[in-house]
Amino acid sequence: MGISVHDTYATQITLTSLSIDNNEYKATINYKVQDHFGLDKKDISNSQFKMLRFFRIWFVLQRWEKLGFKPFTTEMEANITIKGGIR
Repeated sequence: MGISVHDTYATQITLTSLSIDNNEYKATINYKVQDHFGLDKKDISNSQFKMLRFFRIWFVLQRWEKLGFKPFTTEMEANITIKGGIR
């Protein structure tokens, strides 16, 4: 699992709406997350990854200018509404 999900590249959280009425509130929050399926210097410095030839090759192929390979990018977005109150 650590190969595919261990980090996100960027996260943006925005409060898109907020209403407060008496002791009740309702808020909508927008989450945008960007991840890349690639290796950076921190990954390849990890002793577990560095030992495996596959990861060393992957790291070089991503960065060698003659090949120009780039990591896959995944973008996710969700709007979440939360409600609550003070009692």
